[in-house]
Amino acid sequence: ESPDLAVSHGVFLSREETLWAFHGAFYGKMGRIHTRAYTLDETSGRWEPKGVVVDGGFWPMNQPVKTADGNWIMPGICAGPFSERTANPPAVAISRGDDLTTWDLVALPTPAGMGMWGESAVIVDGARILNVARFGAKARSLAALSTDHGRSWTTVAESNLPMATSKPCAGVLGNGQYYLICTTTGDSAGRRSPLTIAVSRPGETKFSRVFMIRPAVFPDGPGESHERASLAYPCATEYKGRLYVGYSNNGPGRGNDNSAELAIIPIEQLAVQPPTVGS
Repeated sequence: ESPDLAVSHGVFLSREETLWAFHGAFYGKMGRIHTRAYTLDETSGRWEPKGVVVDGGFWPMNQPVKTADGNWIMPGICAGPFSERTANPPAVAISRGDDLTTWDLVALPTPAGMGMWGESAVIVDGARILNVARFGAKARSLAALSTDHGRSWTTVAESNLPMATSKPCAGVLGNGQYYLICTTTGDSAGRRSPLTIAVSRPGETKFSRVFMIRPAVFPDGPGESHERASLAYPCATEYKGRLYVGYSNNGPGRGNDNSAELAIIPIEQLAVQPPTVGS
């Protein structure tokens, strides 16, 4: 491999007793971005490289999700060198069945002249898939919809949901609630705190309540507590009635000198009551 190859952060998928990792990689200063796959050999404890599995600037941002047509969809971004002024659109990679080494890249259509750093997540609900992405020009989420398992999309548009300029994480809980993890408060602007989770009622497609997972200043809890802390780049998985949310915390630091934290949320604590009559 080239000495200027960098393999950066990625996502994981456990499938049929094998742990897969899909990592964004690039050459030099974020040139020729692509995705590489690895599998864990649990006997040796070593990661076995599977090579480049998605090219074309794709960087995965959330773990693959099984789709109703039998494939896997992995949300991310089609990117070049970092800029929120140029079009770096949300994108998805779609597997060919259960072959996790062969993926088709689909970049979402964007309006002409709209700059973005489209790190994205997906909510998969049958053939209907919602893509939620980071904007950049504003502290708002971007959204696009597919009704054919992610093969084609509506043009990316600004939504009415406030969201910090940070990577979102999203999905569907086992009880049918949609969820979105990021910073989705009306007054945070671009600040990456507090870390929140927006949820819908089971079976509904609109978010109806926002819960706080963690504030920046948290003296009584584990982890770093600082008014400038960025709580960012979340990922989540549901297991035995709990949602496990991992995220980074840079405390008083800057750059990527971050610690990792884990929040464990009982699913019943995310319940949203039905609206009252007349509300």
